Amino acid sequence: MPQPVDLQTEAARMTAAERIQQIADRASLAAQQRVAAELQQDRIQLETEVQQTAESQNEPVEAEGRRRNPFAGRRRRRRATTDPAPPEKVARGANPAPEPETHRLDISV
Repeated sequence: MPQPVDLQTEAARMTAAERIQQIADRASLAAQQRVAAELQQDRIQLETEVQQTAESQNEPVEAEGRRRNPFAGRRRRRRATTDPAPPEKVARGANPAPEPETHRLDISV
């Protein structure tokens, strides 16, 4: 003899199965988003990191020469800043105006 079907129990089983399926889908989607976010973060980290060159382009500084004359650069700069400006530059200003060129504008109607 068959068992009677309880509609509420069957509806609860169907609802539980649907919820389990939704939870599995959401977990899968969250994992995909997490992986994509990690890849993007790694790419950003790689782009912002300073890359080192194989060989330096600059020549090494001679330590012995620097010890002998440590203030050579300062003396040159100080002399250049203490020299008075030539009177031509003072009168004209820092950027003199360019020489006027002759332009001819011909408008005929």
